[in-house]
Amino acid sequence: MGNVRLTMLTAVCMAVLAAAGPAASHIGVTPGLLVAGDTQMLSLSVHNDLDRPMTGLSVMAPTGVQILRAGGNWEAVIENGVATWSGEPLAANTGASFELDLAVDSSAPVGPLQLQAEQLYPEGGSLPWPIPVTVVPGTGAAEASSDATYVLALALIGVLVLASIGAVAWLKRRRGRPLQEQ
Repeated sequence: MGNVRLTMLTAVCMAVLAAAGPAASHIGVTPGLLVAGDTQMLSLSVHNDLDRPMTGLSVMAPTGVQILRAGGNWEAVIENGVATWSGEPLAANTGASFELDLAVDSSAPVGPLQLQAEQLYPEGGSLPWPIPVTVVPGTGAAEASSDATYVLALALIGVLVLASIGAVAWLKRRRGRPLQEQ
């Protein structure tokens, strides 16, 4: 029960901390969380913003992450840790979806991680994009590490709550009205 609670709390904290990463990415990913020591299917949403057709997509996983399967409507090949899709050209200003099954090592570091993607175009053209995801601890994490992470997450939440209360009180006093009149 404690590990499940810890995993959920850590996942929420990491998702909040990593929220800026996906906003900067051109390739959407669902879900954005990977569990250390587990496998996960990711759905990639790719949009072709260029004025020429996209003819392929490649995704490379970093150390500690293995690509098990690549799926979707296009033909997919996995070689040397890189998944590459090819198929009907994706017209300008249209999108397509791709699937990626990943295995994350149990020793993978917890926190932000980036897959590297390239949209492929005729005559060797490509457009690189990072795909940010967040690795959260698996249920098999060491108890001491789990306890420390749980305490750290609670401390961070407590500091944020106290800072928010202090900011509200300061703003209300600055306006010259006592808190009781609000």
